[in-house]
Amino acid sequence: MSEVLDIISYVLLVAGGLVSVVAGIGVLRLPDLFSRMHAASMLDTLGAACILGGLILQVGFTVVGFKLCMVFAFLAITTSTAAHALAKSALADGLVPYGVDPSDLPGGHDDASTGSSDAGFREIRPTIDPAIDPATDPAIDEVPPSPA
Repeated sequence: MSEVLDIISYVLLVAGGLVSVVAGIGVLRLPDLFSRMHAASMLDTLGAACILGGLILQVGFTVVGFKLCMVFAFLAITTSTAAHALAKSALADGLVPYGVDPSDLPGGHDDASTGSSDAGFREIRPTIDPAIDPATDPAIDEVPPSPA
């Protein structure tokens, strides 16, 4: 039985390593923040689960195995929470996922103020209200640069 657990453990360790390498390549190669974030959060969590599962099989069901389970639980919770917060922050900042029409998003913009960027995403740029004069408005501390 020990040899079977060793083989399963080695398969999990190798699979976790390969999944983590694929996640690293995905972070480098994918076109926009949202895709990269998906590769970083989902695949790294899967890779860590495989590696930690293989390690748990190696050490047995002991206190060390329980600690490895707790490490995975903490990693899974924090990674998904960080990815969610990052995605909400990016959407609030005006980044639109690659290939998504901004008018399809809740509160989306459907005007000519969207432009393309070299990073592979479209950015929703705020427009300046011509009715507000920055020189006389006390709420504006400095004059924003005029769009070219």
